[in-house]
Amino acid sequence: MAYTTFNGPVTSLNGFIGGPNTNAHTGTADTQQGGTTPFSATNTSTLTNGTDTLLASSNKGVLIYVNLGANATTSTYAFSNGTDWLQVNDPTVKVNIA
Repeated sequence: MAYTTFNGPVTSLNGFIGGPNTNAHTGTADTQQGGTTPFSATNTSTLTNGTDTLLASSNKGVLIYVNLGANATTSTYAFSNGTDWLQVNDPTVKVNIA
């Protein structure tokens, strides 16, 4: 499996993997997406996996799996609009703070 960073649009014919990735790259070129620990929201503009932090302001357009991001029992995919992390299933709703 290759580990590649893309700049620009990416087309997938077989889907994208989200959430904890047991085969995550751990080298210095890791983009923090993936990993073995899911990200959770500490507030609506900040996600953390306990080690790394992803700010909505510096990750506009990024799509990521958020543990318990929909509510206290349901995880979801979220994207950054440059200000907050919003739920993909309902883009008017910010991520749940775990």
